[in-house]
Amino acid sequence: HSPPVPTPMDYTSAWESPRATNPRRATGGGASRIPCSPVTPCTPVKPVWQQRCEDASARCPYPTHFALKQSSKGEDRLTMDVRMGSDDSLWAVFDGHRSHDVAGFSARIFPSLVWQNDHWPSQPEEALRASLCECHESARREELKGGSTAVILASVGEYLWCCSAGDSRAVAGLNGGGVHRLSTDHTAQVPSEIVRIQAAGGDVEWGMVGGTLPMTRGVGNFDLEAAGFACLPQLSSMLRSGAEFVVVASDGLWDVISDANCCALVRTLSANNCAAIADELVRTARGLGSADDIAVIVTFFPARGAGGSSAMDMSPAPSPNFPRSLQPTLVSIPSNGNFENFGNFGDFPNFTMHWRPPPAVRELPFGTVHEVRSP
Repeated sequence: HSPPVPTPMDYTSAWESPRATNPRRATGGGASRIPCSPVTPCTPVKPVWQQRCEDASARCPYPTHFALKQSSKGEDRLTMDVRMGSDDSLWAVFDGHRSHDVAGFSARIFPSLVWQNDHWPSQPEEALRASLCECHESARREELKGGSTAVILASVGEYLWCCSAGDSRAVAGLNGGGVHRLSTDHTAQVPSEIVRIQAAGGDVEWGMVGGTLPMTRGVGNFDLEAAGFACLPQLSSMLRSGAEFVVVASDGLWDVISDANCCALVRTLSANNCAAIADELVRTARGLGSADDIAVIVTFFPARGAGGSSAMDMSPAPSPNFPRSLQPTLVSIPSNGNFENFGNFGDFPNFTMHWRPPPAVRELPFGTVHEVRSP
């Protein structure tokens, strides 16, 4: 005897979910059944980095916007964090190259390295420097490929600290309308970097380290250390009360927008109560032709209280461990306030958070620059 021919009813049992009910079975309706797949949740899950940044922004005492728009490379990363039990805050952008591994790794571990450093918060410059160097060495131990730039902004006490290595940038819009670059670009086009590399026995060819990489400092790139690439963070500080806001971004933004025009755009958007300032900066860069990855963080620093003196105090953050040769030198770039048309503001997918509109600010002290060199 030939075996019985299975009916459609027999094929459904392997597909049915314990949570799913079939109306035909409940009503006894016909043998013609369509196999149904298990019921699965359809709720989208946010990327871990985005959820982490949103959580940090909710705890941050300073209004923050951020946006990340990747190109086909997909190597930019950003992060932010607030130290538990305090107002100490940190914002960072890592622009990867030749791989996204080092940038992603740095974004994940850097905040905890800072908070756990023995020098934080008494010596923030040393804590930031040591943490970035430890990030570099941790990536070496993990045998990660490629490398990354790094630019970090940290708020502790009454001061803002910037730690940078590479060509990502942090630019402060000052109370009173000025512009102050907190970071320093480290590329093979900078004469002092060429001198440093050649003095160390490295090689600069065709305007690149080892003929390969335009950046001279950062994290990773262990195969280019012999050619002169190094993790040598540069530190700067300014009184937080002197800053209206700070823009921290990768070169996908700065390659097409100048410091002054960027700050002018932020002020224009803020005055118009824009709820997505970082998004608009990305759209502007795209409209100007930037095809690179773009990571942007914009943080506002409202004046605390209505009172207080508006006299300009040029004092840097206390730095007792700096030799005299590295003591701060004031740098101020005045803005002419002009704002030009930045091009098409087309829509595209990206991520943005905005928490509170910045209140009125007042003119107060600003900036200093000094460098911490690795031992």
